[in-house]
Amino acid sequence: MLAYAATRSPYYREQPWAKTTRRGGFVDIRNIPTTAKSLVRSNTSQFYVPEVSASEGRVVVAMTSGSTGAPMEVRHTRRFHDISLAERQRLAAGWGLDRHARVVKMHDPRPDRPRGTVVNRTAAKTTYDFYSADAVEAFDFIARTGATLLHAPPRTVMAILQHGEDIGVRLPLKLIATISEVIPEQFRSLVNALPGCRWVDRYATIETKMIAVMCADCGAYHLADRHAVIEILDDRDRPAKPGEMGRVVVTPLFNLAMPLVRYETGDHALVTAAGTCRRSPFALERIVGREGNLFKLPNGHRVIPWVEPRAAFDAGLRQFKLVQVSPVDIDFLYIPRDGAADLTGDRAQELIDKSMVTGFKVTPRKVAEMPLSASRKFLMHECLI
Repeated sequence: MLAYAATRSPYYREQPWAKTTRRGGFVDIRNIPTTAKSLVRSNTSQFYVPEVSASEGRVVVAMTSGSTGAPMEVRHTRRFHDISLAERQRLAAGWGLDRHARVVKMHDPRPDRPRGTVVNRTAAKTTYDFYSADAVEAFDFIARTGATLLHAPPRTVMAILQHGEDIGVRLPLKLIATISEVIPEQFRSLVNALPGCRWVDRYATIETKMIAVMCADCGAYHLADRHAVIEILDDRDRPAKPGEMGRVVVTPLFNLAMPLVRYETGDHALVTAAGTCRRSPFALERIVGREGNLFKLPNGHRVIPWVEPRAAFDAGLRQFKLVQVSPVDIDFLYIPRDGAADLTGDRAQELIDKSMVTGFKVTPRKVAEMPLSASRKFLMHECLI
């Protein structure tokens, strides 16, 4: 991939390491500068390879969600897609995704698939593609079909399961599969309330495709390292140590339509403190999300926003979101459970002090609905400074 990018990529071929590669010299990938997401977004066409070999299959165009404020046109080859799919299947082995006879996949409505549209695909199993952003409508559809496997974004799953909890009805789900959103703390408790239901999360981006999948044995995220070089780097660009948080940097190995070398996804991840799983000695404990999801202390240190799930439940919270509005101020947006008392300032302060760190001033703000980003993603934590 390095030799290919050094020769064919309009962006990379003028870099010093690329010239060394073309002369036949050795280049250590760790000495190549990282490629910032903002740079790719502002110079996207420079990363396209004009002509791709027919052996790679057709070139497909995909758009990023635009959650960072500017959607980006990404190009993939069919071969790259197939290899990434094989990696996903390898890492998801053990979850039994193919053992469910009835499956629902949730999608947001779009012009050619308005709200309520159902696309029924029947082969060895029946898969329903259901287009709706309404939790009640989705809940009723899952209950009516008797689906045991649900594919949906975390925010959608939360809304569906919360509705079931409100009306006292449990869905027949046995497995829930999510992808590419930071997981709210309340999510796990809602899934755990369903008898015999498990949850698998996958981490991917449009630009790099599959990066990591939650392991069925240990629950940590194992890397898709057979189709990409994946690095977790600290603030000094060194590999993050076990227990440390770092930036996610990915070099996909098979996308010849748009080579990306040491691409910074904009996300952060926490490396597991101890790798004891038989599947892989290295794993990620959590996908923390974008830097905008991290809070900043006045001394410049970054903090992972977090509230202990049991404490949030005991405080009567159905859903909440933390927003840092100044170096010392946090807005604690929340929706109370039915019948629960409002969150007081003292209790909100206590939740942050005990779960996260002391030093912030916390202001509770009761809301009727949690705000979504422009791309309709639920960002559980936002830093506005």
